[in-house]
Amino acid sequence: MSSLSRRQVQAKETRRVILDAALALFTSAGYGATSVADIAERAGVALATVYSSAGTKPALLRLLLDRIDEQADIPRQAAALRGSDDPSDVLRRAITLIRTLTERCGDIIASLASAAGTEPEIASVYRAGRARHRAGSETTVHRIAALGGLRADITPDRAIAILASLNDATVYRSLTGTYGWSFDEAEQWLFETLSRQLLAREHGRP
Repeated sequence: MSSLSRRQVQAKETRRVILDAALALFTSAGYGATSVADIAERAGVALATVYSSAGTKPALLRLLLDRIDEQADIPRQAAALRGSDDPSDVLRRAITLIRTLTERCGDIIASLASAAGTEPEIASVYRAGRARHRAGSETTVHRIAALGGLRADITPDRAIAILASLNDATVYRSLTGTYGWSFDEAEQWLFETLSRQLLAREHGRP
């Protein structure tokens, strides 16, 4: 391995340690109460190293956001959802996607939500994330409707509102964190509930 490669590996590992420290502090103490000095101390590096490796606090949080798509495997899951020809399977895949997102990245999402109240730049990122969530719900409902699986007595707009509101990280966090459900239990309950709310009986509605 060349010296340049070793430096690259070391830089990547240093950034990972810094991001892990930032995430732990953002989650436990809150974004606003955490200083860059706190992050440096937690990571065991110099303050200057945090700035040179990752940047400011908003930059750190944006780097944490980059982990979400990678850890939750969102692109592959979204492609499978769009390619499904079964309305019930489309709904199940949409619910599983948010389950995976929350299970693997819920701490990052919680940190982002906390930061949105104090950092205008992060608030903008958070709003964009919520817009993507709605867009995903729209894609799911329109796919179900195109396959003839949407209940006849519900409009697409209403179906989108129901799906976006219930199939949400905050619901998963409430059920699993506050009420002690397993993620499997939460996912199955959401599937059964949303099937009744959205699907025509001949396409999987109980």
